[in-house]
Amino acid sequence: MQVKADTICTIGIATLMLVLSVTAFSRTDIDDPTQGWANGSYQRGFETRFERSIPAHENAIALWAAAKWLIFREPAGGAVAGAEDWLFTAEEFQEPVERRDLAAELARVSDVLAREGMALVPVVVPDKARMQAFRLRRGRSEGFDQRYARALTTISALGLPVVDLRPALSSEGSFMRTDTHWSPAGAQRAAEAIAEALGELDLPQVDVQTVAFGESRFEGDLLTFVATGRLREVVGPSPEMIARYETSVAVAGGLFGEANIPVALVGTSFSARSDFHFEGFLKQALQLDILNVSRVGQGPFVPMDAFLENRAAYSSLPSIVVWEIPERFLTTRRDFP
Repeated sequence: MQVKADTICTIGIATLMLVLSVTAFSRTDIDDPTQGWANGSYQRGFETRFERSIPAHENAIALWAAAKWLIFREPAGGAVAGAEDWLFTAEEFQEPVERRDLAAELARVSDVLAREGMALVPVVVPDKARMQAFRLRRGRSEGFDQRYARALTTISALGLPVVDLRPALSSEGSFMRTDTHWSPAGAQRAAEAIAEALGELDLPQVDVQTVAFGESRFEGDLLTFVATGRLREVVGPSPEMIARYETSVAVAGGLFGEANIPVALVGTSFSARSDFHFEGFLKQALQLDILNVSRVGQGPFVPMDAFLENRAAYSSLPSIVVWEIPERFLTTRRDFP
């Protein structure tokens, strides 16, 4: 019965789309010599007229997005569609807007930290498009293909610890299907790989316990580019669930300035967002307390700049600084810039 209902809904949407498309196209100025298919003006005019042909603008956008997804599996610009309703951020197929020389940045940060007795551990998170390449409809260029390996070579050349997360994140379920980021399972595997790469640390360990407490529905950040609204239940992408975890640290202390916390975590939303629980998993893997100063939406360099700028305010500094850097923020070019 449900399959029959979904089929009827799909046919209804397609029929309405056809009617509205004909109406919108009939009012496109095809005889205007300043317009044309080559410059995309027909498409823009068509989309504008299509949206205006329905009284509720929000519903129009949802209907148009649903049609594009249903017929072409095409999200809005900013996302790339893969097989089986997988979505990828378009940033993993483009040069970063703000490019910094990785070697220069690592050398600068490492030198500043070393002068105050802190060791830098850079951790480059491989692109989801790299680790889930078999789900892509098209491949990426050679520059993207070699980018991660070149980053590890750069880290090694500077004498810094090399953490290759590709083996850990190659397992099924390491990334969220409709989100840019890793899954909690992927975050846990990454944390364990970091702990293994660091080996035995001469730091005061504490008792850390991580427990799971069920699942909940998850709205991936890439669903913004498939704005199907209430039609999502009919046309997709299909819903996604995420596991939830809680980590407790059996240690006395409060703020960073009041307790000697041996590890600082500096990074992006991979580390900052509680959904993926990377901070907790890293505490568990290291059996150490961690100060997380990661930030959402600012890339990997701004949080590190802020940490270095504010370090004088802390009464005690960490021994290790883990710097989480998503691969997509690195340039594919061999010679910088």
